Formats: sequence, C-alpha cells, structure tokens
Amino acid sequence: MPLFRRGSREVASHPVTAFWTWWAAEGHRISPHEVSPLADELTRLVRAIQPDLTWHFGRGARATHRLTVTAGGVAEIRPSAERWFRAAPAADATWEFSPSQQADPATLDNVLEIGGRRLELAATVFSIELSVDELRVHVGVHHPEFGGLPEDVRGQISFLVLDWLLGEDDVERWLGHVEPLPAAPAVAESGDGVRAAVAEIAARRDPDTWVLGQWQDRDGLPGLAISRRGLRWLDHPTFDRHQVVTARYAAQPNGLPEDPGALDGLRAIESQLEAALGNRGIFVGHESHRGVRTFHVYTDGEDQNADAALADWVAARGLTVESRPDPAWSQVRHLTG
Repeated sequence: MPLFRRGSREVASHPVTAFWTWWAAEGHRISPHEVSPLADELTRLVRAIQPDLTWHFGRGARATHRLTVTAGGVAEIRPSAERWFRAAPAADATWEFSPSQQADPATLDNVLEIGGRRLELAATVFSIELSVDELRVHVGVHHPEFGGLPEDVRGQISFLVLDWLLGEDDVERWLGHVEPLPAAPAVAESGDGVRAAVAEIAARRDPDTWVLGQWQDRDGLPGLAISRRGLRWLDHPTFDRHQVVTARYAAQPNGLPEDPGALDGLRAIESQLEAALGNRGIFVGHESHRGVRTFHVYTDGEDQNADAALADWVAARGLTVESRPDPAWSQVRHLTG
C-alpha cells in the first residue's frame, strides 16, 4: 500500500518583507558611489513590491546616505512606497529612508541638462497666488530658457524644480495649478517666496475643522455636505480604499432630515462609525440629499480585517456599504479640495 506524505510548502514572504530581509543581510553594504551587482538586486526587489516604483540614492538629512523609493507623484502606487517605508528599520549613521522625493533646495544651485539645453536652475523665478478657501498655492514657473523649449519639457522642468524646492509630497499636498511660463511674470518671486507661501497656507489648516457645503440638484432640491477642511490623501497615504456607507432617514419634502429625531439618529451613526474605524480608517465627511446620507470613509486596501469589520458593522444596522480603490481620493475632491 503506497504511503503518501503531506509535502511542506514554503510560504512566500510579502515583497516588502523580502526587501528588508535582503537589506539587513546584504543590501546595506551597497555603495551609492560605485557600480555594484547589489544595485540590480535592489531594483528587482523594489519592482517586486510594485513594478512602477523607482529608487535613488541621495544625501541624508541625519545619515550619510538616503535611499528613496518613490511613486513619482502617482497616487495609485504611492501606498506601496509608504508600506515599504513603514517597514524600514530605524535610521542609523549610514542610512535613512524615504517614500518620496524630499525637499533639497540646494539642488537649485546646480545646472540641469535637459532637452538639449543647460539650465542654470538659480535663474528660475515664480509667480504666486494664494487660495485660502482651497488651501492651495497656485504657482507659475519661469526660466529664461523656456522660450526655446517644447511645452512638455517646460512642464517637466517645472515639476522637477518644485519637487526639489518643496518635496514631492508637499507639491501634491499644497500646490494647485502649476503653470510653466514662457515669459517672466510681472511680479517675480524667488523659491523662498514659494516656500513661505506654502508655509502660510499650511498654517491655516486644521483637519479637525469641519466645513459646510450646499448645492442644488437639477430639480432644485438641496443637498448638504460636511467635511474635514483641507484633509488630503497624502495625510493618510495607505488609506486607499473608498468605503461609501449609506443610511436612509425620515425626510422633509425637500429631501433633508425631517426633524431633530432624524438628525440625532444620523449623528449616532456617525459617532459609532468613527468608533468602529478607530485608527484603521478615516472618516472624511458626509452628504445628505433626497432622504439619503452618504458617509465617506477611507481604509487601507491591504487590511482585509478592516473591510470585514466594516461590512459586519454596516449589516448589523441595516445600512449599506460599497467599496472601491481610490488612492488619490478623487471621489471626494468636491469635499476636501
């Protein structure tokens, strides 16, 4: 009679775990200044986490070197860079780590070769417009060489300069319209002026401040929205799943809550929802329209337990929930700005 033995299967480690295991054993010996086979393995392991992530070495703020793994400003892959970073070991004297391009204003003292031109970056000037309501800074970027460069190259240079000036994340978090300017602006500001404008806008934000918005649909029925002022997806870069919880309420003929009792019930749902989320998600805001309140929540797309707990919580209360990936929080831009 043949005997069968259950084979032991090796469980593949998560790509982030595989990266940091390799780094601890070998990768930390890599030299940023020499060609090394370790660089090829670093590339392979980063791409195993997410194929579109890129990496580069730089000067550290506290350590000698910095390893940056970046999504290049692409919201859809930024959570992967953040998860890589959160699993990183503590910085030491040699290495520190970053999930995005950090600000390095000293770079603007250098020469950039691009589009067949050599640009002295120190000649770059800016136009600045603050939008307090949006908590954004609109920026125009001009360099004397822009007149002879294609539009796409001017745009590429503009974002490179702003990434070096502010850091990749703060470009996304605080800047609104970015416009390459073929001609110098009437009022030319320095890079320090851009940084000061961003600091001013940042100081005005309090994510615990809630704002009220109103609108009317095509039939003239009103809608109300309440949301956290100026909350950005980069404040919670791994909360990339949009959870839309809906609750029906007793409504007036115009579709808004009928009486204080209906409002109290909705407030209770909101409080319970925030308690149920804890630190595993963020409640962004809600909208009320035609007898339905829509609660907008974001959770970590890799946290299946959060999904299951929210589904159970919703089902127990006779509510509904729909989930979809939305790393850039595009579905709530009308609420958060």
